[in-house]
Amino acid sequence: MLDLDIGVIYTHERDLISPLVESLRTSGDGLRMRLIMVDNDSAADVERWAQALAESKILYNTRRITYAANLNRILAASSARYVLLLNTDMHFQVSQQCLARMVAFLDAHPRCGVAGCRLQHADGSNAYAARRFQTLPLILARRCGLGRWLRGSLARHFYAEHQPEETWQCDWLSGCFLMVRRQAYQQIGGFDEGFGKYFEDVDFCLRMSRAGWQVMYHGAAACCHLERRASKNFFSADAWRHLRSYLRFLRKWGLRPSRAATQHPAPVRSPARSAPL
Repeated sequence: MLDLDIGVIYTHERDLISPLVESLRTSGDGLRMRLIMVDNDSAADVERWAQALAESKILYNTRRITYAANLNRILAASSARYVLLLNTDMHFQVSQQCLARMVAFLDAHPRCGVAGCRLQHADGSNAYAARRFQTLPLILARRCGLGRWLRGSLARHFYAEHQPEETWQCDWLSGCFLMVRRQAYQQIGGFDEGFGKYFEDVDFCLRMSRAGWQVMYHGAAACCHLERRASKNFFSADAWRHLRSYLRFLRKWGLRPSRAATQHPAPVRSPARSAPL
């Protein structure tokens, strides 16, 4: 069985996809990996990027579909023990061995259903992969330029009490890097396509926790996130999509969602592999 399926959605990010795909094969020493790329009706020759890994699969969309729907296509096509759902604006360094470290971490933590690594901006600053559930003050702080007056809310949201190199259980992880255990997502199902884009990662992590699986941040592994937040501009179409998705999340889970488990997963035997790097 494959150790890791790596799922990437390609639409038009030509300047990002080549360095990403090339860096993948040098970041998982000892792993049997496969690239699953969704061509989201891009009109581009995606086959050339698929050659970076020995095993690959291309999924073609005849029309553009939502981000959550594309993630579900990747999950449905995967067969590895773990599947990594990855944004195109990511880059890996061979010295970090991020993919190998993350697979070893999940092997050593059999109750972890989804894990994320430390994310770094291009300048080396922390990109805050692990987050607490959003609150109304936090939304105001991030969307209305009130961060300087609500620094406490932002610090709590980003787990400022922890150092980036630490490991801990969290509410949710940024959807740009989600490494998911096969047994866990088979139990809870895929992403809620009603979100389309934004909050599908929050919802997925919450459902994972409520099914008895751990959502964990592992700071000993790191990759670079060349973050391009389309929703950063308050008056952009993506900002309004973000707001609508938040309102949908509130309708589904309420103002104070609990990640308390409602059931427990079946026991999982951890494969005999090395300890986390």
